[in-house]
Amino acid sequence: MPLYQQSGPDCDETTALRAPAFRMTEINQPLELTHKEQHTLESYLRKCDRQLLLYLCIGYATDSLNKMALSNAKIAGLTTDLDLHGYDINTALGAYYLGSFLFQLPSNLILKRARPRYWLSIVMLSWSLVTMCTALVQNAAQLALCRFLFGAVQAGYVTGCLYYISYWYPRDRVRRRIGFFFASAGIGGILVGPLCSLLSVVEVEGIRSWQLIFIVIGLVSLCWGVLGPSVLQDFPDTATFITEDERCLITRIMVCQNTLASDRKISRKQIFLALGDWKVMLWTVIDFCANAATQVNGLFGPTIIAGQGYSPHVAQALSALTNFMAFSGMASIAYVEKVVGGSSVAIAISNLLTISGFVLALGAEAGGYRMAALFLFSFASPQPAAHGPAWMMANMQGSTKPAMAAAVVSAFGGLGPLATAFVYRDQDSPRFVLGHSVCLGMTVACLLTTLLLRVALRRENRRRDQSHDEVFGLSNEEILDLADNHPNFRYKL
Repeated sequence: MPLYQQSGPDCDETTALRAPAFRMTEINQPLELTHKEQHTLESYLRKCDRQLLLYLCIGYATDSLNKMALSNAKIAGLTTDLDLHGYDINTALGAYYLGSFLFQLPSNLILKRARPRYWLSIVMLSWSLVTMCTALVQNAAQLALCRFLFGAVQAGYVTGCLYYISYWYPRDRVRRRIGFFFASAGIGGILVGPLCSLLSVVEVEGIRSWQLIFIVIGLVSLCWGVLGPSVLQDFPDTATFITEDERCLITRIMVCQNTLASDRKISRKQIFLALGDWKVMLWTVIDFCANAATQVNGLFGPTIIAGQGYSPHVAQALSALTNFMAFSGMASIAYVEKVVGGSSVAIAISNLLTISGFVLALGAEAGGYRMAALFLFSFASPQPAAHGPAWMMANMQGSTKPAMAAAVVSAFGGLGPLATAFVYRDQDSPRFVLGHSVCLGMTVACLLTTLLLRVALRRENRRRDQSHDEVFGLSNEEILDLADNHPNFRYKL
């Protein structure tokens, strides 16, 4: 039987809901694709990967460059020129996360109402300009203000991309794409060390090395952001780079999955559903703890390496190796999840490796062992920070709940690095016992929360298998607002 029957040229949500082949009771029911339809779907996915995912990934790589600019500018003369002492740098780092926290939720709601191609581009252009303006700061207060503004304008990119990806790809194809998206941050991490090392020795009259770092990195992402409106598309049912058969097929799939997002109406029921969902809260805890550990390399990697006796230029260059380890770990997540049988198992394995790295760092006396520990937890710690959001987005439904859930998890989970922003102190060099101990505790908490959520989701799936809940008697809108509480929905582990 054809997957989609069309009576007109446009395959919008209304058409899909009224099509003879579709009934509201079919939401979350298995879809059987013919060989031709499977070929059409694969063609659609390849086009989305080339047209949309690649652009978002490179954008996230430039975002990573901008985030790491401060840690590299610190050892390129920033602290000396601005006369920074004590917790001045840590305060600037904390200001970034505060700005990001405050603007996550409104940014995603704007994305829901605005045209994504323009909003994501505006976000990228805004953070680029703020990064370039950071080269003009003259004291600690101005530095903290710039980082706060950077966090505020940058807040909508990651959560916006998570939501954006979720309504372009079928539910069973989302996790791998989000894995690739997070892995692209590692590319920025690999490039930032050698780039900043090179900029540190470039002499430009009237411009300090640390100022040049902010200017060049901001300019790179600015140029990429300008391309956004011409590359990105808003929604699958309005995209111009896919065929009509592909549009009809993906619209049918998304409607049946209750993830079609072209309706810009915001569902208040789904907003409160996301805010009150205990599962979203547990994913938030996982993201909080994971981010606390994964940011150590990006924010303090050059500082930790320099603390082992290396010069600033060598430390910046060596940070490329630790960032390559982070990239390798992130790049593997799209395949690890498939091999081990689920995101929760993948998170648990990476947690155990991260714990081993921090234990080695705490117990090591020689600098070589401490460097080995840095390589180990740089490889493993970023993986839960990517698996967690991907796991959550694969278990979200509705037109509004995924956007709200992504914003909540990213906003509160993004505060995790605040737990480490003030514990890696210069006076603790070279062992950084306090910082490593805090990150070790966070990783253990991430592991325990992951196992708890896995058990809870498996129990809920079994309950739904044994129950006879029905949606008869509910209106179409009420059925759609059930989101992942729909009795036919099963959570992915």
